Amino acid sequence: MVILLIGVLAAVSSSLFTRQQSFSAFAARDQLVAVALLAQKRALANVNTTNAVTLTLLQGADDWTLTLAQGATTYPPRVVERAGAALSINGAVLTNGNSHIVTFNSDAETGANRQFVFSGDNSHSLCITSTGFAYIGTCQP
Repeated sequence: MVILLIGVLAAVSSSLFTRQQSFSAFAARDQLVAVALLAQKRALANVNTTNAVTLTLLQGADDWTLTLAQGATTYPPRVVERAGAALSINGAVLTNGNSHIVTFNSDAETGANRQFVFSGDNSHSLCITSTGFAYIGTCQP
């Protein structure tokens, strides 16, 4: 019985590793949500400073790099493997070597909604709203 259960679990979980492109897009979306929420918290925590918090997403040939900075302080970047996955922001495809910057002011507002779609075998969407909140799904009007 145990051997049968292990065999079933191995067969089901192996699909995660055979379709790395889909897993990379999923992981990148989750990492961007986490970094965006951290940026929002940093912006709200420092209301007595005029330094905005910037979140920079840089697309390389093999990975995405997420960097958070405030004033002269840059926090350790997070690097997420692309594995051939693509990213579009508000409908425009981000190309290798290009970046997108989201700025959070002292009220943690970004000024506009931004729709991010990471595409591999499946599409994984997230929204960063004009009020600075990041969530999984499409932006609401």
